[in-house]
Amino acid sequence: MGHFSMEKSLNPGSALSGNQHRGDFSRYQLSPKMKRWAGKSSDRRGHQFAVEVAARMQELGWQTRAEVRITALLGRGFPVDYGDVDVLAWNPETGRVLIMECKDVQFRKTDGEIAEQLADFRGIEVDGKRDLLLKHLDRLAIVRAHSDLLAKSLDLTTTPLIEGELVFRHPVPMQFAWKQLRCKTELRVFDDLAAI
Repeated sequence: MGHFSMEKSLNPGSALSGNQHRGDFSRYQLSPKMKRWAGKSSDRRGHQFAVEVAARMQELGWQTRAEVRITALLGRGFPVDYGDVDVLAWNPETGRVLIMECKDVQFRKTDGEIAEQLADFRGIEVDGKRDLLLKHLDRLAIVRAHSDLLAKSLDLTTTPLIEGELVFRHPVPMQFAWKQLRCKTELRVFDDLAAI
C-alpha cells in the first residue's frame, strides 16, 4: 500500500506533481526560491488567461486590450503604482467599459485551502499590503476618478460607464460569499462571460 501511494505521488499526472509544475502551493509552504518560481508560474498562467478572456470578449463583440498599464491607459503618472488592467473591454456604442481582473487560481478542496483563498479576496489591507481584491477595487476607483482621460484614451464620444469584473477560470468559493461585494465589482467564471 505504501508502494502504491509512493508511485501515485510520483506520477506526473498526480495532484502533487501538477501543483509543483504550476507553482500552486500556499506561500507559507514554500522556500524563498520556490516562492520566486511560484510567482513566475502564476504570472505565466495569469497572462495566458488574460489573453483567453480578451479573445472571448472580442468574440462577444467587445473591443479589448490585454494587460494595460493604468498610466498608459490614462496617459499620466500617479504617486501610487496601480499596476495594470488584465483585460480592458469596451463598447464604443454604449460607452460601457469593463475593468477586468482575471484570475486562474488553484482549485481548493479543504476547508483551510478555501479559507486561505477567501482571505485573498476580502478587499482589505493587511500589514501594509493590499489583497488581490483591494488592488482591483483601487484600479477601478482611479479609472472612475479619471473617466475623462479614459474616454479620450478610447476615443469614446460619450461618458464611459465603468464597470468592474473579477473573472475566474473555474468556480471559486468567493462566488458563494459575494453578496456584500457585488455593489463594488461583479464576479464571474470564464464560461459566464456571455452574460455580461
